[in-house]
Amino acid sequence: MRESNHPEPGPPRPTADDLQKITGIGPSLARRLGEAGVNSYRELASLTPEQITELLADAVGISPERVASQDWAGQARRLAGSAPGDAKGHQRYATFHVELLIDTDDKIRRTKVRHFQTDTEDNWPGWDGRQLITLIRGKAGLDPGPPRAPEAKPPRASPIHLDELGPAEKGTRGTFRHPGQPTAARMTLRVSPIRGVDTGAVDFTADVAARTVGSHDRHPIAATSGTITIGQPVSLELAGPPLPPGMHSLEAVVVVHAQNHKPGEQPLCRHRAMGELVYVAAGQPASQ
Repeated sequence: MRESNHPEPGPPRPTADDLQKITGIGPSLARRLGEAGVNSYRELASLTPEQITELLADAVGISPERVASQDWAGQARRLAGSAPGDAKGHQRYATFHVELLIDTDDKIRRTKVRHFQTDTEDNWPGWDGRQLITLIRGKAGLDPGPPRAPEAKPPRASPIHLDELGPAEKGTRGTFRHPGQPTAARMTLRVSPIRGVDTGAVDFTADVAARTVGSHDRHPIAATSGTITIGQPVSLELAGPPLPPGMHSLEAVVVVHAQNHKPGEQPLCRHRAMGELVYVAAGQPASQ
C-alpha cells in the first residue's frame, strides 16, 4: 500500500478565546496559557487552581490561592456561556472583605464590602444584615433568595431634645479632672409637643451616667425628676461621685410621662443621648 505524502489533518482545534477578559489574566499570562495548550474558556474552566498554577510555574506571583480567590475557572465558565446546570459539581470561590466602622459607643456607623472577583466596592451607612446578604448573593452569582420585605418606615424623631450634655465647669477644668474629684454634669432639656397630649406640661426623669471609653463599664452619676413645660428649655445640673481614672463619655437617659402620672404607667417617650468626654487623671489628687 502506497503511503500518502499528505497525511489527513487531525480534528480542528477550538477557536482561541480572549483569556484576557478574565480578571487577573493579562497579555503575558494569556500567552503562557496558550503555549501550555489552554486556548479556550472551556479548557480553562476544566482545570483546578493547582493545575493552572503548574502550567504557569515560572510566572511571578501566581499561586493556587490567587487563582482561586480571583475565580479564574468560574469566570471562564461564565464566559463560555455554560448553562446553570453545567456548573454543578464544580467548586468555586467568591471572596469578600467586610469592614465595619464602629463608633466609641459600639454602634456601627458604616459598612464597607469589597468583592475581589469583580474588584468592586459597596458601602452604606450603619448596619443592614439583609442588604449584606443580598449583595453577597448577587456578586457570587447565587439565586436571589426570598423577596426582600418592604423596608420599615424610619422611626419618628423623638420629642425629647438634649443639648450641651457636658461637665458643669466650662473649659479644661471640666474636661480634665483629678482623681477623687466629684463629677458634675450639666445639660439643657426641652420637650416638643407630643401627639395625644393636651396638657402644657409633662413629667420627666433624667438619669446621667458615664461610660468608660473602650469598655462596657457604666458609672451612674445622678438622677433627677420633675415637671417641664412643653416647648420651654430647662437647664439641669447634676452632681455625683468621682469617676475612676480614664476617659469617659457622658450619657443621659430621659423618660417622659404624662403630667401627674401614677407609678407603673407607661411612659410617653424615652430618649438616650451621648455627651462630651471627661478625662480623669491617674495618681494622687492635686493639692488645693
